[in-house]
Amino acid sequence: MLKERHRKLYYITITLFLVYLLFLIWVIMFKLEFSLAGLDQVREYNFIPFHYEDGHNIGFHFYEVIDNMLIFIPIGVYLCLVSKKMPLLGKAGFVFAISLALECSQYVLSVGRFDVTDLITNTAGGVIGIGVYLIGRSLFRDKVKADRAVAVFVNLVTVLLVGGTALILSLN
Repeated sequence: MLKERHRKLYYITITLFLVYLLFLIWVIMFKLEFSLAGLDQVREYNFIPFHYEDGHNIGFHFYEVIDNMLIFIPIGVYLCLVSKKMPLLGKAGFVFAISLALECSQYVLSVGRFDVTDLITNTAGGVIGIGVYLIGRSLFRDKVKADRAVAVFVNLVTVLLVGGTALILSLN
């Protein structure tokens, strides 16, 4: 019985991980737009970390950096839950690869700019997510219960974030 519940939670977690990845693509690539016509045609790049053309507006960029880190934290947690055999460095590399793919896609599709700062902060967010998982897991003696608690938490965050965003957008 317990194993069946654990298996169901595992499949729910994988499903919500995929939902979160789609949500992440929608946020980063399509800027929460429902139509491609609403997107700016931008093909720019920045290879200088934490360099901004409008150097006088640092406050805005601070929040952008924090937002980039926060949106990638669940990726690190999910990776730890669904790929137990992958080493920690491999998980960090996978987060980097996801971020790199999104940054390159923005440039190639002309829907945003490739920004090395985003690459750094997205990866840092995913690594923080890996740390959150490890801390959450260390709070329990029973690792199965720890994984279950962390999975329920990250799944709940995903449902609230994706559902809340959908609700807000539907009301506007």
